[in-house]
Amino acid sequence: MDVRQIEYFVLAAKAGSFSAAAKSAFVTQQTLSASVVSLEGEVKTPLFHRRRQGIELTDFGARFLPKCERVLEAVREAEGFALQWHESTRHTATFAYATASLRESGPGFTLATLRGFRASYDDADLRLFELTSDACLKALERGTVDMALVAGRPDSAVFEFTPLMEGRLLVAVPERHKLATQEAISFSDLVEIDLFPTPDLDVTYRHIVEGFARYGLTPRYAPVPFSLEAAQEFVRSGQGVDFSPAHNAERPHEGIAYRPLASEDDFTLTLGLATKLGVPEKPLVAALKEAIVQAVSAQAVAVFCVRHILEKTSRFRHSSDFRLVV
Repeated sequence: MDVRQIEYFVLAAKAGSFSAAAKSAFVTQQTLSASVVSLEGEVKTPLFHRRRQGIELTDFGARFLPKCERVLEAVREAEGFALQWHESTRHTATFAYATASLRESGPGFTLATLRGFRASYDDADLRLFELTSDACLKALERGTVDMALVAGRPDSAVFEFTPLMEGRLLVAVPERHKLATQEAISFSDLVEIDLFPTPDLDVTYRHIVEGFARYGLTPRYAPVPFSLEAAQEFVRSGQGVDFSPAHNAERPHEGIAYRPLASEDDFTLTLGLATKLGVPEKPLVAALKEAIVQAVSAQAVAVFCVRHILEKTSRFRHSSDFRLVV
């Protein structure tokens, strides 16, 4: 048996259902239940009675549970010890970011910004983690990361949040699908169409569910583990559609068309930096935050200047006194 099997068993026992446990673990119900079945095979004894109203521990499962909880506690203590040891000997910072929230490169804050920052600090260890927004916040609460880029505004009683930018979502559809011919897509167009699982369960999922509910509909999600590559292949192969950050559409993806949501269904997510309240800020984390804010500010200034120039040019073009001065 492995630690992940034990963790999923404990979560299921406490939640009383595989679906609730899967949501708290940020995995599909299929993944979690398969792990529990595997553990039952390892111990050669059923852990749960499976009934319509939920799951209930067997006698063996009830006696096995506290032993598994002690295993997980020992693992957490070992992880904490290793983290403290490493941080006491090196100049470290850990940064997590929401999956698909950052461009690879280009203007503003990108993955290239993080790589450039790491390269400029030879004596420091900047570790990067790609997670969902929910998992980023969980990692901040546990103290396993120092700062995270998350979608949505987290609980102000727990986290300090610095808004950076707005992230708009597009609908990725198969290039040959009839939806690809539409200028915009409504939630009502997506009835009976499988959706790729959203990476930000509490934030994006809530918006999508509310959008479908306005039409008396319920979204239908495909049981596929999340990754960007899996999302693109899911759409490309015609299995369904995906909600994707607008910057993904800036470069072509074979077999995929990106369409905006209709105005009545359109929504954006605030992206920003989150840290846990009450935790002293490390110098390296403070420097990283400053570098990120500066990158975002530089892009905002550039965009403002371009718009200002275009507005001026537009007025001059319609003026009889227009003259080009060099």
